[in-house]
Amino acid sequence: MNIFLNLSGIIADRLKWAILLATFILPCFCQAQTATDAAPVVDHIAICVRDLKKSTAFYTEVMHLQKVPNPFADTLHQWYSLGNHVKLHAIQGNCSYKHDITEHLCFAVGSVKEFAKKLDELHIPYGNWKGDSKEPTLRPDGVLQLYFQDPDGYWIEINSPAKAK
Repeated sequence: MNIFLNLSGIIADRLKWAILLATFILPCFCQAQTATDAAPVVDHIAICVRDLKKSTAFYTEVMHLQKVPNPFADTLHQWYSLGNHVKLHAIQGNCSYKHDITEHLCFAVGSVKEFAKKLDELHIPYGNWKGDSKEPTLRPDGVLQLYFQDPDGYWIEINSPAKAK
């Protein structure tokens, strides 16, 4: 079926060119709104560390985070991938404040109990939310949680998904 059947030749030609322009050329100049345009997304989380070498060892050997390029190319910063294009930015500085467990980074693992075995092997103290036991906290939704601290006292939660019902 020809949609231009009832149009005069000049109008039909102009309409065809307008459709071609809109279909093939305008997309080169137009950009659809993306999630990052509509709302902020997390790029990185920065933490202050007293000893960058000690923190680097912790985040690479204990947490198994992958280092990513350091845009500063110096010895005062280290960047890690947290997944989904989110990074952790460790900055060496004079950090002397105490951290509360309510302010923590959380990482999901396949098994909290298996991860706890690794923490035991590395002699890293850990506990439940109350801090009174090494037994994981069981959230109402079935997720298991344990907490421990990095070399600068930042709290880290590890959790594993609830068992399928």
